[in-house]
Order: sequence, then C-alpha cells, then structure tokens
Amino acid sequence: MKRHKYKILIGTLIIAILAFVFWYGGDAPGLRGWKVDSNETVTEVSQAAPQEQKEPEPTGETVTADDETEQAESDVSGMESPTPEPTEAPQPTAEQHSPATEKASGQDQYFTDPVPEGKPLPVEPQDAIITNQEYTCFLSVRCDTILNNMSWLDPEKIELVPADGVIFAKREVSFYEGESVFDVLLREMKQNKIHMEYESTPIYNSAYIEGIANLYEFDCGELSGWMYQVNGWFPNYGCSRYQLMPGDRVEWVYTCDLGADVGGSYSAGNGG
Repeated sequence: MKRHKYKILIGTLIIAILAFVFWYGGDAPGLRGWKVDSNETVTEVSQAAPQEQKEPEPTGETVTADDETEQAESDVSGMESPTPEPTEAPQPTAEQHSPATEKASGQDQYFTDPVPEGKPLPVEPQDAIITNQEYTCFLSVRCDTILNNMSWLDPEKIELVPADGVIFAKREVSFYEGESVFDVLLREMKQNKIHMEYESTPIYNSAYIEGIANLYEFDCGELSGWMYQVNGWFPNYGCSRYQLMPGDRVEWVYTCDLGADVGGSYSAGNGG
C-alpha cells in the first residue's frame, strides 16, 4: 500500500511539474501570439508589429516650392513629346510687303512700280489732308475708241455709246486742296447725274472704276476697261492716290486694247 501511495504521489508531482513548465515556460495559451477569449476559443493574433516610420535625415539643403516645380518639369521634359504635324507656311499678303521685298522688286507696299522721274509720287488717301482751299482743274470722260470696235461691243450696250463718244465734255471743275482724281470724278458724275460704279481695292489702296455711263470693263472685249491720264501721262497707280494740283488736265478714256489704242499701257494700278 505504502509503495502504491508513493507511486501516486510521484505521479502527482510529475503532473504538477509539467503543469508548471507548461504555464510558465512560454507555451501556454495567451503567450507568444495566442489568446483565449471568454468562450475559451483559441484564435491567432498577427505577429507582425507595425514598423515605425523613420523621419528623413536632414541633408542641410532647403527644398522650396520652386525646386519641386523644377523637379516636376525635369520629369516631364524627360518624356518624349509627340512630333507636331507639318503645316503650310502662310502666303504673303499686301500688308506683309516688307521693305526687303520692296527693294528686291522695286515696288512699294501696294505693288506700285517705280514712278518715272519728274512725275508726282502717289499720296495715300489716309495721309491726305484736305483743306477748304479751292482750286480748279480740267476733267473729261470719253469712250470714242468703242466707235472703232463696235463689233466687239455687247449688243445691249450699243445705244449707250454717244455718237461722238463723249460722255463728259472737257470742262473746268473745282476741287479742294488735298483731293484726288477719284474725289473729283465721283463728285462731278453725281452732280451731272451720270452713272458711275467703282469698288475699293485695299491691296492697291485705291478705288477701281468699273463702269461709267453704264459702260463697264469687258463690255467691248476682254481687254477693255476704263483708264485715266493726267497731263498726258497714264499714272501707274490708282486714281485715289493721285493728288491733284491746280490746272491739271484729267482725262478718263475707255480702252478696248489694254491701253494700246489710247496711247497708254495697262498696269495693276492703272485705270481705276
């Protein structure tokens, strides 16, 4: 019996030692990642502890907003940009007639060829100063060249041609200092109730006379139209740019052959 009791006592002691080691040796629930809830259910707890974020070590350099912007621009500049589509170069216009172009061509900004020596230079309408000083000049309008080319004339216009070809007989008319050939023609045609039609041509900075007395350009052939001469000279610029002088003799004539039949020659600024 006594031996049997020792066996029981030794067995109990061993169990107690194992229990002590189990609970205090670190393998018991609640230690090293385990916990026991109120219902004695064992669940796993994450062993990954959050890592502390380290503050960047100071470098001694101050970073500003401009530095950040430059860095962003540097990153963008490193990217490959798309190749732009080719575009056609704009064609030059009258406003783009540069001094270099004028020197090369001999023309001014309104494509006027050099004015012959001794002849008056053009005066731009926007630069003209018109005063109340009154002078006189001579004006006439005729179309007698059509009489020699009636077969070319539009049949509907035959009755419009005067028998002597004179639409406005030569007479002395008044003008104001600074006025142009166009100013005088327009005023006299209105006062005498003679039809007149014109258009503005900014590229030549002048008015262009299309028709007088209902006789228009191309009415008597493909080379027909109105031209003007002053003191026997056919200016190579528009009538709005010819500034009158006292005593000038202004003649408007209808040509059927590009000026050859009236003693003149046609150019971009001629005629109207």
